[in-house]
Amino acid sequence: MYVQVALNRKIGDGDKLLTYEIPAQWRDIVRPGMAVSVPLRRETLEGVAVTVTAEAPAEVAPEQIRPLTAVNPGPPLLTPDLLRLAQWMSRYYLCPWTAAVQAMLPAGLTLSGRPPQNSLQTCYRLAEVPEGLRLTEKRRALAAYLQAQGECSVRQLAEAGFDAGFLRRCLQAGMLTRRQKRRYSPEAARLTQDAVLSPAQEAVYRQILEEIQGENRPVLLHGQAGSGKTEIYCKLVQRTVDQGGQAIVLTPEIALAGQMAEMLQRRFAMPVALLHSALSGSERRLLWQDIAAGKYQVAVGPRSALFAPFAALRLIVVDEEQESSYKQDNQPRFHGVTAARMRARFTGAALVLGSATPSVESYYLAEQGTYAMATLTGQYYASPPPAVTVADMRRELRRGNATMFSQALGQALQENFAQGGQSVLFLNRRGYYHFFFCRDCGHTVTCPHCAVAMAYHGDRRQGTLKCHYCGQTMEAPALCPRCGSPHIRRFGAGVQRVEEEVKRLLPQARVLRLDSDMAEDRQAYERVCRAMRRGEADILVGTQMLAKGLDFPGVTLAAVMAADAMLNLPDWRAGERAFQLISQLCGRAGRRRVQGRAIIQTYSPAALPVAAAAAHDYQRFYRAELADRRERNYPPFCRLTRLLFLAKTPAVAQAFARQAAETLRQPPGDWQTVGPSEAPFGKINDWYRWQVLLKYQDFSQLRCRLQALAAALRREPVRLVIDVDPFSLL
Repeated sequence: MYVQVALNRKIGDGDKLLTYEIPAQWRDIVRPGMAVSVPLRRETLEGVAVTVTAEAPAEVAPEQIRPLTAVNPGPPLLTPDLLRLAQWMSRYYLCPWTAAVQAMLPAGLTLSGRPPQNSLQTCYRLAEVPEGLRLTEKRRALAAYLQAQGECSVRQLAEAGFDAGFLRRCLQAGMLTRRQKRRYSPEAARLTQDAVLSPAQEAVYRQILEEIQGENRPVLLHGQAGSGKTEIYCKLVQRTVDQGGQAIVLTPEIALAGQMAEMLQRRFAMPVALLHSALSGSERRLLWQDIAAGKYQVAVGPRSALFAPFAALRLIVVDEEQESSYKQDNQPRFHGVTAARMRARFTGAALVLGSATPSVESYYLAEQGTYAMATLTGQYYASPPPAVTVADMRRELRRGNATMFSQALGQALQENFAQGGQSVLFLNRRGYYHFFFCRDCGHTVTCPHCAVAMAYHGDRRQGTLKCHYCGQTMEAPALCPRCGSPHIRRFGAGVQRVEEEVKRLLPQARVLRLDSDMAEDRQAYERVCRAMRRGEADILVGTQMLAKGLDFPGVTLAAVMAADAMLNLPDWRAGERAFQLISQLCGRAGRRRVQGRAIIQTYSPAALPVAAAAAHDYQRFYRAELADRRERNYPPFCRLTRLLFLAKTPAVAQAFARQAAETLRQPPGDWQTVGPSEAPFGKINDWYRWQVLLKYQDFSQLRCRLQALAAALRREPVRLVIDVDPFSLL
């Protein structure tokens, strides 16, 4: 018997399954999906059994086949449907099968090692009492308690009146035995608080159930912010668990995953597996093994939680399905929504995609009948949608107002603070200033490793320049590096400057900031969110993380500081992303019983994404965007693949991109080749970048051509990145 193994570590190209012989003692044990240890050169590595066969592959020489080193006797870490999904991902995204398997396994997974300390608890059991042991009244009470209860944790014994010191003395006397035991969440009554649905929610819930019990198409749940989509998710999870099934709930951010897991645990009083990258290696390993062993019925997390090894998966929920974070930006470059559709198909699970601003592609699929559409109208609470004001910053300049706050926003911030309301201010730029610019020669200070302007971080008096792509830092120059002029100035406000200006406007206000710089410190990120939920902060300034579904009940004012920064990006989704972010940020205000207020500051008040978001008019935006994409032949009217050529010199990247484009234009080929052209950011981390876009309907012919192209370039001085269904061209 032989097994093909995907290693849990990249070795060389990492594109091959390795073949090993199964020793006789394990032939009845090893099956696909199980964790195994294998020899490779002089090391012993870990991996997952992918296929088990009676004969070795013909291309592998018998003398090269070595036996397995060890087998994990536990349940498979990858279920049959996950192995099938990995094979599909390999074919669809043109990546090695091993890369797809590695993406499914939790980072840092090992088969051995101690459990994390916070997962263990010390437990005591009554031993045979030694002869001559003096039994005091307290020892007799302890013996009687343990005889009645059996093994007990230190916490249980402390609650019964037996402190840790007393227990240690009884242990030393030989009266007790002690062991470390796994800690699990208490198995209480499953349902502690039923979801109370409004008539509108109940109608949508019944509609989704009818679809699940009928055709079971993916369901697009479209409801504006605050309409109560989360309550429907909870009701669906409750039904799934009560029927013995398992459910996965995906969120775009770790903070939202924690918020969702906490709510589900309160609702059902049962353990919920929270899967995310901030866990330690041992925590990930233990959680993954427990899920495979059936100790959890619900898993919550960002994109990678889709691969939780549930054997009875019956429901997948993708919240905020339009978010870019569901698209992975390294190999395999899969999209979480697309992969969720395939896993639901392989398992027969229901798939629900929720959003206040669905992606154009998803809404189009719902209109065409590929998805079922469920529309949730109105607000869950009594308050109407926020009142939106569009502040024309051109008019502010004509009035002599050159500050970053329009008159409407400055006044609204002061009034909201005086009334005890919370405010959120959104600007999609990190740092203090956006770039350094010389007024004499026009030079912009760029990163030496990337074709990107360096942002200024710090405060008005002291700070450094930082590249947001490679992390390079340098001192802010006093003179222009090109011409030596002292007339070098800082331009374009970032969130750090907004934070400072808010503190100057409202010195008494408690102001916090939330951006990806802050999110690198997980504890700081959670402190900010906790402070807002508890009302311990008055104003929160942040980047797009603010718009991704965070629910702060006390927020009654939301503002978009510079809508124009999102409108003019060189990307075919720029308008869609701007509309979604503005709409979601406005939806953060007044989500309970008080109507909120939103202010959009812009130099382009007539721009469709701004005007449609201000009017809460998804249909207006969708129809115009769909017509534009039909005219320019972009998804959903075609499929798109991006070929990115990276080289250490621009000439090499350009030459290989041009050669590939010419090859792909040769018949036969039912696709449109666009380019080559320099990528929007022509150099990142010392790699020069050129791109070719392919538009097509059928991928079958193109797949073979791209596989041949990748094979031909494998030994050339260029790296080829194939991005199927790219979410962005930036």
